[in-house]
Amino acid sequence: MNRVNAFLFLLLMTSPLFAQNTVSSPYSATGLGERSFNGTQATRHMGGLDVFTDSIHANLNNPASYGFLKFTTYSIGINYTNHNLTSNSATENSDLASLDYLAVSIPTKRFSFGFGILPFTSVGYRIERATQLSNSDIYNRYEGRGGLNQAYFSIGVPITPNISIGSTVNYNFGNLFYRTGQYLEGVDNGTFLTNDSTISGLSYQFSVQANIPINTKYTAQAMFAFQPNGILNAQNSRVFYTQSLSRQNIIDFAEIDLSLSGLDQTNLDLSETRRYGLGLGKNKNWFFGVQYNLIKSATFKNEFFNRKNVSYRDAKKWAVGGYFIPNYSSFTSFWSRVVYRFGLRTEQMSTIVNNIPLTETGISFGLGLPLAGLSNANVGFEISQRGQKDSGLIKETIVALRLGLSLNDIWFIKRKYN
Repeated sequence: MNRVNAFLFLLLMTSPLFAQNTVSSPYSATGLGERSFNGTQATRHMGGLDVFTDSIHANLNNPASYGFLKFTTYSIGINYTNHNLTSNSATENSDLASLDYLAVSIPTKRFSFGFGILPFTSVGYRIERATQLSNSDIYNRYEGRGGLNQAYFSIGVPITPNISIGSTVNYNFGNLFYRTGQYLEGVDNGTFLTNDSTISGLSYQFSVQANIPINTKYTAQAMFAFQPNGILNAQNSRVFYTQSLSRQNIIDFAEIDLSLSGLDQTNLDLSETRRYGLGLGKNKNWFFGVQYNLIKSATFKNEFFNRKNVSYRDAKKWAVGGYFIPNYSSFTSFWSRVVYRFGLRTEQMSTIVNNIPLTETGISFGLGLPLAGLSNANVGFEISQRGQKDSGLIKETIVALRLGLSLNDIWFIKRKYN
């Protein structure tokens, strides 16, 4: 039990890290922020396929996969990301490092379960624009930070040797902070308006996974996952103030009474989500899969913080990917036992900005490096693009280096020898 106590301590001590910004994108100002991928690095390196499952890796975004888990797994993922933002007039770069997930997955004789914490959405941007007025410039500043985290508990139950069902309960919590400001060139004082929301609420996911042997060598896999529409509760505040730009001290301050307009407490939708996946593989040699995700986000709205140039549509994602292992049982060649992963995804994003629908396309590659026992390190990179430089938008190129550790152990099995 010392291992579990140590990992639980790490889980609790690492939780504040998820409050840090994990994104640097003006598009994160929409919705609840930019959505994070809720799986492990191994699945992300395959384009985000949730359909693949085996006995030694936890699939965090597919609770039914827990029904096939045979070994206790400690999972941790980190990333280093470079964002290149380009408009018609300027180019900016930013670098971020963050924690992607921290999880424990445990099999028992009749079922398996898992718990952990991961980022769900993230807000991080700062934009400044100048407008000419007579002989001076007026500067408008827009910035935001924060995001939502998910603490989850999942359970997977095998119904037959080839079919498993599972469910996840998520506790979503976090803070979204937005600030707009305006100041005149040569004048020290600026005026600012802040909108702050503290958000919490539950959401649920259900899935079914089928791993059907075709013969002794090949296995077909299929998955369906469903997340019903959820409701998040937001406690809101709005403050207007004047601040000295040089001394950073607040000169005048006024908190707006939101109860008069009914905006002190609002509800936000967590849109219904459906995911379908199919795959085929040769045991311990190769796998190839396809997946389609649908998020019913067209009806999303935020009454407290509404942007006039932003509207929403249903989000759709198509992904293909897989892996190849040259020789799983090789004793002489380390690189023959490495898992070589690849993936391609294209997304119809939920956001429409300036009447222009946003899309994103990405490719990913990864290596699964064997460690002692059945543990492994998964390292890879991903390149993606979204947006455009025209019509007042920004084109983003994102390069991410991602590292995940999957450390395995055996519990609930009586040892015959010490």
